[in-house]
Amino acid sequence: MNGRLMSCVVLALSLAPAARSLADDASSLRLVPFPKQVTLTEGGFALNRPLVVRTGMKTDPFVVSVVVSELRRAIVFVSEDRRGEGDELTLVLHAAPIAISPVEIEPPRGKGDESYALRIEPQAVTLRGSSIAGLLHGAQTLVQLIRANRRSGGLPSLLVRDWPSLRWRCFQDDLTRGPSTRLGTLEHELDLGSALKLNLFTYYMEHQFAFQKHPEIGPPDGSLHPDELTRLVEQGRQRGISVLGNQQSFGHFGRILAIPRYASLRETADVLTPMKDETYQLLDDLYSEICPRLPFPMFNVCCDETYGLGEGPSKELAARIGVAGVYVRHVTRIHDLLRDKYHKRMMMWGDIIIQHPDRLGDVPKDTVMLAWDYAARDGFDPQIVPFAKSGFAFFVCPGLSNWSRILPDFATAEVNIRNFVRDGVKHGALGMINTSWEDDGEALKSVIWHGHAWAAECAWNASTTEPAAFNRRVGAVLFGEQGDHFGQAVGLLAKTHTLPGMAGMMNSRFWQDDFFTARKAEDVRAEAERLLALVRPAIAHLEACRHEATANADLLDAFLLGARRMELVGSRMLDGLEAIREYDLSRKASKSERLVDLAIFENLVRRNRDAHQALGREFARLWLRDCKPYALDWTTRRYQQSDVMLRFEAAHKIFDEARKLAEADQPGPPTPILWAKLAGR
Repeated sequence: MNGRLMSCVVLALSLAPAARSLADDASSLRLVPFPKQVTLTEGGFALNRPLVVRTGMKTDPFVVSVVVSELRRAIVFVSEDRRGEGDELTLVLHAAPIAISPVEIEPPRGKGDESYALRIEPQAVTLRGSSIAGLLHGAQTLVQLIRANRRSGGLPSLLVRDWPSLRWRCFQDDLTRGPSTRLGTLEHELDLGSALKLNLFTYYMEHQFAFQKHPEIGPPDGSLHPDELTRLVEQGRQRGISVLGNQQSFGHFGRILAIPRYASLRETADVLTPMKDETYQLLDDLYSEICPRLPFPMFNVCCDETYGLGEGPSKELAARIGVAGVYVRHVTRIHDLLRDKYHKRMMMWGDIIIQHPDRLGDVPKDTVMLAWDYAARDGFDPQIVPFAKSGFAFFVCPGLSNWSRILPDFATAEVNIRNFVRDGVKHGALGMINTSWEDDGEALKSVIWHGHAWAAECAWNASTTEPAAFNRRVGAVLFGEQGDHFGQAVGLLAKTHTLPGMAGMMNSRFWQDDFFTARKAEDVRAEAERLLALVRPAIAHLEACRHEATANADLLDAFLLGARRMELVGSRMLDGLEAIREYDLSRKASKSERLVDLAIFENLVRRNRDAHQALGREFARLWLRDCKPYALDWTTRRYQQSDVMLRFEAAHKIFDEARKLAEADQPGPPTPILWAKLAGR
């Protein structure tokens, strides 16, 4: 191995050549992230014969498993022979019983320890990484070739030379706004992150951790347990992903401060006061249960959105040294605690200190700043340059725009992630954290994966990939679909957030009562039809993708639920117009016709009520599949007691009254009285 510590995987697949059926243009390959350098060559090789995997004694088992699992998913017969290939980190996959000698290739020089080279020829496939990390990334590229680029039983001959543009490529799961992700789901997220060449995972934590020193804090049915965190770290290590710890340490402390034992530590209802030593003893206690379980050298103390600081116990101090001075004093104290006692390098969100650039010099210089902004901006220099010029290491932190929404605002997230990562690379960012937030507690986990895949693409390639090209590839990579249904569905759903009358497709829009509306019928109909013209073909694409999926099909269920919630908004609006029309007709009709019109009215009400309840049951199923029970009732209660559901129940009572009047050959109350009754007046 020429004296270098290199890892080599040799995949000798078959001596029988297979004609390449892919287009000669390398851009036709469906890979995420797309490799830096890809050259297609003549020929290909077949997978349609028994194969044997022979591994070296030091070859990482996970590298072997990802390749073997995908071959078996592709119905390729493969067996493992672990008798070893000496002490080298090797994997040889060959057609039994023929063995192929490795082809000599070198990873790109000077591109870091995550680089790799992959060569596919008619006789063999050879993969070499500059380290285990590079080896794993190359294996994931091979997996994607098998899953998304296999044609007529063969793979194309090619040469890939590849490396990342950003050192740390991180994805996040919000564990503390209600949905508390199950360990099995978190492990699946690590699998998906590894497949996309992400190498850092973080969770967001306010209170949903099972602290042993403070058992009052974490809800019993919705907390991450210490042993789960330990397992998560180990599972991440196997998959080439480090786990970045996180604990709110200033703002967003309201859930804890609401507990009587901690009420005396309030600066405001949501902000921890920096004026009491007990504050720092509490934080020390919390860190003591988290930090020792996390080998990663950095730790995020958050300290964002400290609204009201200087208005509580720190008011007098703030009058002397300023609110920024109070803020800096607090973050410096916890910085020293983390450094001296837990040997961690502090990370913190940069939104507060960037408002006081004259105080940046007072923050310890080894702090890693987290620059965040979630808007679809053309550029992000104002969020980045103050930290870069002040000499701080920093991460850029775009977002999925999934918070409080029926489905993520894909269009905003696309621009935000692309441009923020681009500018981060330009200014020397240490890495990226792609954030996911679940502010209203009404969220399902799977819908984050289009945005995380896009962030993985941007972070690997410095945002040089065109979104349209990515969307053509991503469904094949995530799900193994034959077409590009997933990307087409996302493209349609992205347009719903700017539709008139849809309020940005926030969850609150779904709960809006628009079945019984006094608005102009033509306006309501136009809004509903514009929505349905996007959502119904999107649902068809998602269903087609799920039908074709060979992997991760369960992720699509949450996308489908979100799209069907949007569809119900549109169909509910149209059904409401029809229900009112039938009610008005019933008042003018003969007795027999009146009963028919009222039956149609009642059926429309029942259909929409039942549709809401069915979506509620599906929501609960998906929640419990992915998350612990805590906070589920926050949302399921809405499927029974929201304003729109209460109106449906009121409408049933009105129907019973109108039916009795109709049987007596009398019309129901006029529409204005109907509105008053529906409103409970």
